[in-house]
Amino acid sequence: MTKNFYIAGNRLLTHILFWVGYVLLNTFVYAAYDDQYQRQLHVELMGLSAALLVAYINMYVLLPRFLYVKKYISYFILVLVLLFLGSLINRFFYVQFLIPRYWPNEVSAPFFFWPRLLKGMIWTLNPMIFLTTGIKMFKQWYRGEQQQQEMLHARISAELNYLKAQVHPHFLFNTLNNLYSLTLLKADIAPKVVLKLSELLSFMLYDSQAESIALSKELEHIRNYIDLEKIRYGERLDVSFNVSGGITGKQIAPLLLIPFVENAFKHGVSHETDKVWVTIDVKLKDDWLAVKVENSRTDGIAAADQGNHKNGIGLQNVVRRLDLLYGNLHELTLEKETDRYIADLKLYLA
Repeated sequence: MTKNFYIAGNRLLTHILFWVGYVLLNTFVYAAYDDQYQRQLHVELMGLSAALLVAYINMYVLLPRFLYVKKYISYFILVLVLLFLGSLINRFFYVQFLIPRYWPNEVSAPFFFWPRLLKGMIWTLNPMIFLTTGIKMFKQWYRGEQQQQEMLHARISAELNYLKAQVHPHFLFNTLNNLYSLTLLKADIAPKVVLKLSELLSFMLYDSQAESIALSKELEHIRNYIDLEKIRYGERLDVSFNVSGGITGKQIAPLLLIPFVENAFKHGVSHETDKVWVTIDVKLKDDWLAVKVENSRTDGIAAADQGNHKNGIGLQNVVRRLDLLYGNLHELTLEKETDRYIADLKLYLA
């Protein structure tokens, strides 16, 4: 919703306060020359009707019907007519009320005294045209900016929801494959696997729907996933999962870290037949979260699989989410060395 400019959300109150301020400001500015504050206040009050006429006709009639639709000549001519009418009103009050009260001995000039009328148009009322036009132009520009920001936010939210939704089937597919392999190998541990899978799916279906969750929950989700993989690979898998720093109270976007862990097992462990290892180090210091995921690799891995390590759906997804959610408040490095893959993420958690 675009923000309005009204005081306390009240349009009438805002307009009243504006005109009170307009009258008082002019009174103090012009009366400062001779200290005739009462007289100047009377002058300003008499001229208020012309100012109101010029301001509101310009804002609500001439600007939207002529200037905004690029009828510049018509707008200019009508502004001149409006200023002339306003100047006539000011001249009427000046001749009928102000001169008899404050300048009774002044030599009376004719009503249609053009120097006075032109002065009223240019000096007294023309600034009101500039002021109201400036206000309306600024409001129009600001609302346009607000609408663009709202549309951008809506597009980003839609994309984030789509990316998050992609994680669900991707993760479920990988986990069900794990369950299938485990049930083939050792049917007696299947209940434990199903329990772990239930915890993972509960997180996916409920906790991950929030915009942000406790960092501790995200790490617990990773730990459950690792427990499943340990059951699957048994003794040939060596996993190190270390967490340090004060993570209590810190929030993070859900499902942001698990793709790096999944990737380590999918591309660095599942292809190996020998003893393999995965190391996950999570450190929090001065609101910066450092996550480093390393996994073993050998020259026996096919070239295509090595390339997929960086180009899988999970990593492409998380890279895009990091850009949308954290912008320049994150750094991500993906490296492939002779004996290992490395994913190094630094993320600022406000």
